Amino acid sequence: MSQIELINEPRQFDVEELFFSTTDLKGRIQRANSVFTRIAAYHWADMQNKPHNLIRHPDMPRVIFQVFWDYLQSGKPIVAYVKNLSHDGRYYWVLALATPMPGGYLSVRFKPTAPLRHKVEELYKDLRAIEASIEDQSHDRKAAIAASRGALESSLQKLGFRDYDEFMRHAMKTEMESREAKLRKTEQKVEVSLAGLDSLSAQAALFDRMVVVLETLFRDLAQYVEISQGVREKSASVADISESLRVSALNGAIEADKLGTRAAGLRPVLDWLRGLSADITTQGASFSGALNELVNEVDLVVFDLLAAKLQLDMTATFAHEIADHAESGESGEDIGKDAVLCLHSSSCETIRRALKRLFAMRDRLHVLSASQMSLIHASHSLRPIYLTGRIEMAEGVGARLASVFEDVGGQLGETADSLNGLGKLLDDLSGHLSRGLSHGDEIEEAIAQIDSRVHTAYRPAIY
Repeated sequence: MSQIELINEPRQFDVEELFFSTTDLKGRIQRANSVFTRIAAYHWADMQNKPHNLIRHPDMPRVIFQVFWDYLQSGKPIVAYVKNLSHDGRYYWVLALATPMPGGYLSVRFKPTAPLRHKVEELYKDLRAIEASIEDQSHDRKAAIAASRGALESSLQKLGFRDYDEFMRHAMKTEMESREAKLRKTEQKVEVSLAGLDSLSAQAALFDRMVVVLETLFRDLAQYVEISQGVREKSASVADISESLRVSALNGAIEADKLGTRAAGLRPVLDWLRGLSADITTQGASFSGALNELVNEVDLVVFDLLAAKLQLDMTATFAHEIADHAESGESGEDIGKDAVLCLHSSSCETIRRALKRLFAMRDRLHVLSASQMSLIHASHSLRPIYLTGRIEMAEGVGARLASVFEDVGGQLGETADSLNGLGKLLDDLSGHLSRGLSHGDEIEEAIAQIDSRVHTAYRPAIY
């Protein structure tokens, strides 16, 4: 491969442009669209069957590609910011969604426009410097990547992310929202007759219709994110309050021991309080763990739906590109029409994964609602004990013990507020799930209609 002279200038392309490529299992380019070849400044013949690192920019940390392969070879999708190198020496940034597919991998990319990209650029400079320093001294690439990976994990945590999973979901959501806001396109309903779909243009319109069918799910994404954040906050609150109740009961017992016979009437009350608060603490910890699993599931659904939207948009865009070439009589570049089938298959897999998660969330919500009611009942059981203690306090057993019962009263109120708030959030989530799942049959019907028509129109061929 000849050395390309670097030019510190961006390769320009528009925010609405989408491009993709597929590779075999060894990372050699098999298919792509004309947007990719244009931005990369290559002729298709010079890219086909070449390693995808043909466009790797030297500023990219090696560790990012290691993370890429780790995810893909584990059968998982991955999102990453990538700085690529065009054939003319210029660079271009993309946000890439890569997914495994039979016999290789599919990557769909678009222009990142959110401020997060600038933070990532600074992070990549630091990671590349770490790698270069070690490579210069020892020429040990593995050691360089290992050190860079540790720095990557530490840096992501400083940015507020637990791990790369959480970071990439946030990046996907942030960049897709930014892209949609910048496009500001008025939604237009696509009316497609399912009869006589012979032309490639009419076939391509089916993918537009699929995007419209899925809009019912996409419109709830912001609500899913908001509910997820609310559940996370309320979950932490329940765990904190239940632990505070346990500590208050323990402090009360200590203070009663100090008072001796003067607090004899309070001892049974404090024992009951301690026992029930311990039960609430155990239930609260279990409930919080289940809520955290639910939040993670919500995050995955949001990620899958965003990924499906991107893949669907790419499929529709490329299908129209093929139709335009066919109708204009242009031969186009040597890219098989079976690429549409690859894109369609990947988007369907992502959509169905999201629907499967929605069903799982619905089942999890039933269990959580029962746990929430159990916690409410347990906290209500503490109220009579608290009131009995307040009556005993009238005997005058000390300011510290009185303070303990004041704390318990406040904690019971907070517990009730948090649990009621959680109940409202879970009800809202249940409503969104019911609405989304009600469109599952419509989505499957639309997929079936496309499947019955596109396999003939897009059989392996050259446009």
